[in-house]
Amino acid sequence: RIPPPLKGRPESALQPTVQKHCSWTMAGIEYYQPEPSPMVAQPEGWKMDDTFFDPDLHLQIEPPTMVKDLNFQNVPFPYSTEEASKKRGFAYSAPFRVLSDEGVRAARAAVDNNVAAYNDIGKGNQRASFFVRGLGYTSRFMRDFTYDPSVTQLLSDIARDQLGVHTMTMSVGHTNVGQVATGRPVDKWHVDSTDYVLITIISDIEEMKGGLLRVLQQPDSSGGHFQELLLKGVPQELVETVKYTGPGYAIFMQGSKILHAVTPVLEAREPRYSLVNSYMTRDVFLRDPTKYHTFLSKGFDDRKDVVPLEYARHKAWRVKGQMKYILDEMAPGATPEEIAKILETTSEELKVGVSTLILKPPPTAHGPNPLPTTHRRRPCCSESSSKTTRLSWTMGKRMGGQRRSVVREGRAECSR
Repeated sequence: RIPPPLKGRPESALQPTVQKHCSWTMAGIEYYQPEPSPMVAQPEGWKMDDTFFDPDLHLQIEPPTMVKDLNFQNVPFPYSTEEASKKRGFAYSAPFRVLSDEGVRAARAAVDNNVAAYNDIGKGNQRASFFVRGLGYTSRFMRDFTYDPSVTQLLSDIARDQLGVHTMTMSVGHTNVGQVATGRPVDKWHVDSTDYVLITIISDIEEMKGGLLRVLQQPDSSGGHFQELLLKGVPQELVETVKYTGPGYAIFMQGSKILHAVTPVLEAREPRYSLVNSYMTRDVFLRDPTKYHTFLSKGFDDRKDVVPLEYARHKAWRVKGQMKYILDEMAPGATPEEIAKILETTSEELKVGVSTLILKPPPTAHGPNPLPTTHRRRPCCSESSSKTTRLSWTMGKRMGGQRRSVVREGRAECSR
């Protein structure tokens, strides 16, 4: 849905609000960017295979009949007209069929074949005993399944939002593998680093004991509240256990809003394979829950020659949408303050992106109603961090010394 121009909107609807997890939002503005395409360039040493995805052969979509909202009340699906008009507010679905039997076999083969072909695809960490990353670059089946429009449309309908596949292509085809009788959880208590996840079982779970999805019936268990729950313990009386129906069945959830975990696999015919694909809202003015650190060494330990560019592409896609709103949707009569506040939001998004990539604290938050940029004191160059100076100098060398000379001129002219 294309929103009306900003002209005539109250100024209170335009206040940028500082949010956790690296982004700003502007209440009252709703603008949807087209879904970003996956990264085309191949990482060194990885090659896209020649498998194929055929939706007529590999999909068997049977929508859920029930979902939970963020008040953890059961809501029938498809939604009534009244329920469908409520934006977002979705927690998780009942299990529903996504892949056919042939689709399950193809997905499982994509995982196993690529783990055998590459020694850096499968790994583990303190949170999860074994998982597979990077199939978006090596499995054509996995990439095409993830980007199938019929799947994305169903998930958008369930979420009451307009969704797209998340820009971090390393997350395409992420698969958790729960080994049998290790005593380790398949996945410890956590909230997700992306808005939504579709979790599809691609292994035989008929006689499996354990390996159950557990969801805390408490909304938005993130930030400091999440850390407090980890320290004090998750209240078991508020936990619901969700059992999958079988291979090919999935659960869709807004994993960035709810705390969840998967219990150890105690007994099973084979390891428990769960395919986890990430999705995001296409509204570029909504809060961005993407947590860059999750993709680094203490998290998924994704390739260091890939993840920074993926994160930069993610920020570029959001900023492109914010600027496109000004280019295509704003009408004459919009006040300078209205326009400046959108530019301020975009500026903050870029600043957070820069500080995240070079792993330094982001700029000091200015509160819910920051001063216009022109009213802020420009810091003396001596206040710039050494990391920023080194970054500028390095960029200067890559640009034939042009940027380096600018930095030096800035130092010469700076005074107080």
